[in-house]
Amino acid sequence: MFEIRLDELINAVDGEVKARINSGDLLLRGITIDSRKAEEGNLFIAIPGEQFDGHQFVMEAVTKGVKAIVVNQEKERFLPEETLNKISVVAVRDTKKALRDIASWYRGKFDIPAVAVTGTNGKTTTKDMIAQVLSSKFKVLKSPESYNNLIGVPLTLFQLDPSFEVLVLELGMSQPGEIKILTRISCPNLGVITNIGPAHLESMGSMEKIARAKFELADHMPSPKTLILNADDQLLAKRLTQTGPGERVISFGIKKKADFVADRIETNGNGYLCFRVNRNITVSLPVIGFHNVYNALAAFAAAIFLGVEEGKIKDTLENFTPSKLRMELVRIGNIRIINDSYNANPVSVEKALDTLKNIKTPGRKIAVLGDMLELGEEAMDFHLQLGRKAAQSGVNLLITVGELSRFIGEGAKEAGMHASDVSTFENNRQVGFYLLENLKDGDLVLVKGSRRMKTEDIVLSLKSQYGRQN
Repeated sequence: MFEIRLDELINAVDGEVKARINSGDLLLRGITIDSRKAEEGNLFIAIPGEQFDGHQFVMEAVTKGVKAIVVNQEKERFLPEETLNKISVVAVRDTKKALRDIASWYRGKFDIPAVAVTGTNGKTTTKDMIAQVLSSKFKVLKSPESYNNLIGVPLTLFQLDPSFEVLVLELGMSQPGEIKILTRISCPNLGVITNIGPAHLESMGSMEKIARAKFELADHMPSPKTLILNADDQLLAKRLTQTGPGERVISFGIKKKADFVADRIETNGNGYLCFRVNRNITVSLPVIGFHNVYNALAAFAAAIFLGVEEGKIKDTLENFTPSKLRMELVRIGNIRIINDSYNANPVSVEKALDTLKNIKTPGRKIAVLGDMLELGEEAMDFHLQLGRKAAQSGVNLLITVGELSRFIGEGAKEAGMHASDVSTFENNRQVGFYLLENLKDGDLVLVKGSRRMKTEDIVLSLKSQYGRQN
């Protein structure tokens, strides 16, 4: 359980004590940024968010028994006098930074290996695969869900305790510099970069800047460090030849020469994968999507590096279950749905369309595609290109939802898809109604869109309504 003395807290955050009701050796047990989860003896950090500001809930945390709070200097003066009389108040310039500073201090108390995974696509699945494989030998703490940002990574680190033997983290980003910060907080000695592709172009500006941002992981890991890189990725391949001092690089791939190579890749009727690693061991992976071979290779490399036996790796991967909304195969009656609604960018949607193409089905292949967001000035072109890809992927029916995705439909028609096979809708509800009226037994449906599009609502609608009408 997380513990910190008041004097350690003050030093970690470079804060100023505004009320010292208790002495510096006061021990705080547990840490929270959610007043609803506050417990007796906790430390509460007031974090300003997009919808709510933690400073508004300080009194709720105090009534639940927290012993100290960390607040922004500018807002400290607005705290009720009774608050200052009950607990210790530490004022800082930025409570989000204070959260990270405390996490960095706490991480330093644990001398265990840490694996950090980043990349444009596949990082959550790769993180989950690595954690599951390592769990066959070690007690592993991994990032829950997608706790991969400047708030989520610190909250994950606070779950460490002496029983854990390995830490597995996912590092995400929306702005330059964020992976640098997360790397310095978490101190990984093993870094995995899955790939580099177009995402967050609205804030990043170019592929080169995206690459530099991903390489912040490699640049700011403590030495000695080991990187696991995708040799088939053009930008990562260059990094393989530029090893720095105190750095080791392990490669994985399918097309290029690498330390961990997959061949004899086959897909069964359900889309599940079977492949061979280094011409030595065959793995049957119970997930769909050719790109998951890359994710499994990265997990294989990380596990071998940390001393897991090949047999255990094989057995664990063959029992792997992906997170919800990520290439999740859903069956509703005689309809199959590939629910890949967690997020979308040009590369991930192309891979999803390839998966749809490679799965056999007695019925039609239907693609339901929502907007790909945060692509900047080239957003329309990316959607047009994706439409051309969809037309070439053997899709029988293309359904788009959202303002940008109508350009997917335009691109598909430009590439020869008949207009009657392309339908455009404004919202998920309309798509759900259309599918309920038009789905037939044997149809295979891909559902994918950016996170804010919430295309999983379409799948939920079909789950609740399709069986009643058929």
